[in-house]
Amino acid sequence: MNNTKKPWEITGASDPSYLTNHSDRNSYKGTDLTNILFLSKRGMSRAPLAREMMRELVEGTHFFGRVRTSSRGVTEAYDQCPIDARMSKFSSQMGFFLNGYSRFSTIPDIANADIIISLDYESEKFIQQNKSYIRGIARPIGIFFTTGSNPYINDPYDRGDDEDVDEHYSEIASSIQLGCSKLFKQLPALIS
Repeated sequence: MNNTKKPWEITGASDPSYLTNHSDRNSYKGTDLTNILFLSKRGMSRAPLAREMMRELVEGTHFFGRVRTSSRGVTEAYDQCPIDARMSKFSSQMGFFLNGYSRFSTIPDIANADIIISLDYESEKFIQQNKSYIRGIARPIGIFFTTGSNPYINDPYDRGDDEDVDEHYSEIASSIQLGCSKLFKQLPALIS
């Protein structure tokens, strides 16, 4: 018999004595993880920052160890590109450390994700083109913003010459932080 409940939905699982006294039953398995996938055009700045912000929100809560966050890009040309150095520097000032390389989203990535959050138009289009492979739920980050707001996170590379770069990155980070905090609040409803 396949138990479709998540570990935190098991009756009595919130009681610490339950876990101690019933460790032989309903043991935690890796397949019980809820996978949240953040998608952006390149996967070099916005999606990695969203991944880290969401990871921090989950840390220290009852979701810790039960929710995995990841990030991918939807444009194959940017696969294995270094994380945006400017975003990495900016995010480190906020306490988020981005390192590594971008990764192009494959069909298994989207098929194995329980929640997919698109951060821009390109990733939303990618989801629509590959919706037959999606088994979880897919939402644009804009649904977590107030009515009338831009439904997507601004592209860090799409700015005017006269626009202040730091202000541009600050606006991007604030939007991602708002979206992640609202997503976190809705997690219980989304993963039940």
